[in-house]
Amino acid sequence: MSRDDLTDTESVIVDCDLDEPPEKVWRALTQPELMAVWLAEGDIKAEVGHLFELKPETGPIECEVLKADPGRELRLAWRERDEAGELIESEVTFVLTPTITGGTRLRLVHEGFAHAGFLVIAIGRIMPRKPRRQPQWMFAWAA
Repeated sequence: MSRDDLTDTESVIVDCDLDEPPEKVWRALTQPELMAVWLAEGDIKAEVGHLFELKPETGPIECEVLKADPGRELRLAWRERDEAGELIESEVTFVLTPTITGGTRLRLVHEGFAHAGFLVIAIGRIMPRKPRRQPQWMFAWAA
């Protein structure tokens, strides 16, 4: 899929500020046991070209690592099926930016997004429900 293929669909963009440094956030994105806590089980490796499958309750998602810049950016090809069994191809990018306080601004961009799917559910786990409340999945990053 090229970036041009994504222009007729919508993008979901979520920004959140986390107290944890980029190195810790990177581990939560790229270590299978930590990713399983907040997103889904899957054998992710931060290596370009690595193919893996996420296994959420909503059904399998085929992923490929398109870019892995440690502590800065992780981009994944994201292939899942909708309720009718149609294949939906999109890209998910996590951008980590250090903050002046030593934390991380995390930007999640889901391009080629056709409708509310599994990632929206996971985003709900990331975003605090009230201002200044710590997201629950953040505790998985203690490793």
